[in-house]
Amino acid sequence: MAHRKKHEEQELPFVALMDTMTNVVGVLIIVLVMVGISIANAVKTILSDLPPVTPEEHQRLVEEMKKLPPPPADPKKIEEDKKIAEQKLKKAIEDLKTIDTTQVESQMKFMDLESFRKKLDEARKLREAQKAAVDKLIAEVDRLKALLDATPVYKPEPSTFVRLPNPRPFPEEPNESRILVAKQGVLFLNEKEFIQPVIDGLTKIRSQFEYKEVKIDPFAKMLEAALGNANAAKTAWPELAPLVNTFQLDQAAQAYKVLVTGGLPATKQVLTAVGNLSLATRSPMATVAEAIVATTKGDLTKWKALDPSRDPTKPTITVTSAGGKINFTWGATAASAKNTPKDILDYFVKDLGGLDAIKKLSADKVIYDAFKLSETLQRAAASPMMNSSSYTFQPSVKPGQVYVQLALTPKAGGGETREQIKAQGSGYQRLMRQVKADPKGVAVYQVMSDAFDAYLDARRIADEIGVAATWDFLPKLDLTMNVAGFEVQRFALLVPRPPVPPGTGVRIAAPKRGLD
Repeated sequence: MAHRKKHEEQELPFVALMDTMTNVVGVLIIVLVMVGISIANAVKTILSDLPPVTPEEHQRLVEEMKKLPPPPADPKKIEEDKKIAEQKLKKAIEDLKTIDTTQVESQMKFMDLESFRKKLDEARKLREAQKAAVDKLIAEVDRLKALLDATPVYKPEPSTFVRLPNPRPFPEEPNESRILVAKQGVLFLNEKEFIQPVIDGLTKIRSQFEYKEVKIDPFAKMLEAALGNANAAKTAWPELAPLVNTFQLDQAAQAYKVLVTGGLPATKQVLTAVGNLSLATRSPMATVAEAIVATTKGDLTKWKALDPSRDPTKPTITVTSAGGKINFTWGATAASAKNTPKDILDYFVKDLGGLDAIKKLSADKVIYDAFKLSETLQRAAASPMMNSSSYTFQPSVKPGQVYVQLALTPKAGGGETREQIKAQGSGYQRLMRQVKADPKGVAVYQVMSDAFDAYLDARRIADEIGVAATWDFLPKLDLTMNVAGFEVQRFALLVPRPPVPPGTGVRIAAPKRGLD
């Protein structure tokens, strides 16, 4: 056993421990002695107080004593145990003095109270910091709960009636009634009924809108674009001006340029023949002029390509070259011309262009003065005859358009609200019954972006009446219609659609209109 180190600071705790244990053992021994003395005195007192007994009583008491449990210990035995305990205590004290406390001391050094105190302070600070963050989160949760409690309970909007579409083909030559659907209600417009009185009035004075004296000013920019410069436009104007009532001057100017560039005269007579042939072949005037120029140069393919016949086995145009002549056929009419530019041009202008079937194509064709027409329409818009209409209109002449356009504006109170259309006597339901009675009647709903609910209300009424109908979106309230039957000069070059290159695949046509 290792010897105890002789160091006063190390011995003090164990000496005190030994003294304490000695005191405890001494006290226990004293207690045991006192208990033994008390028991002895009690026995003596009992024996002295006992009365004399008979042998029978003695025998009975002996038997009763035998029945009693044995005494806990013999005093002699207790004394011997005491001595043994004292010896063991002394031995334990000696053993304690020789115990190596190095490991315990090292553990005591490891348990540095100051470091534990610092760690405790750090833990306390961390807890306080976390407590602030937790308190902040709790406050935010309480705020959100308060907002949630203050939020009104969501009530869904009433269910919306939605109809399933029933696709059907659109009727040919329909009589369309347009119903313009806005958020507040509907406006209705039957284009034929609205425009027909206007057309009838214009027809009575149709001749007033023809060109009598035509000036170059409205056409100047267009002709400069077609012919290249202002001088060329002025040079061509005397030949182009007489065509103003019959052909679109942008096409006539382009044909003029092709003829002049090809070395052929571009007179009124030649341009008139080119215009008639363009109507016969359903081709632009410039394309016809190119074919004539190509033929004068020996290229017959371009003229053949203008054949209006849709049956390749029965061509309308045939042309061959043999013996210094060119043989032309137009349907059943055949003619020959010397293979010279003049003779070939004469064939197109005089022979082919002189046929009654060709000349009459432009005989009834009239192109009107757009500005005269617009002035008359402007006066008509202010006429008391238009007071009964739900719309006012403003005519406009737009370059590139071959008809004067009317821009319609609904009058105040001209429509009906969503509630008003539900009445059987409403103008909307009367219109629906009229459309229903017309075999070709169709209701075309034009719905603005924020008016779908109003459209559903109006469409449900139309379906109950049994009206044929369809619909499309109306990006904005922009109502225009053309003054049909009165073609006007377009004052702009018509940009031809570029040909589709071969091998570009199948061209998908736009979807056809249909009822739903």
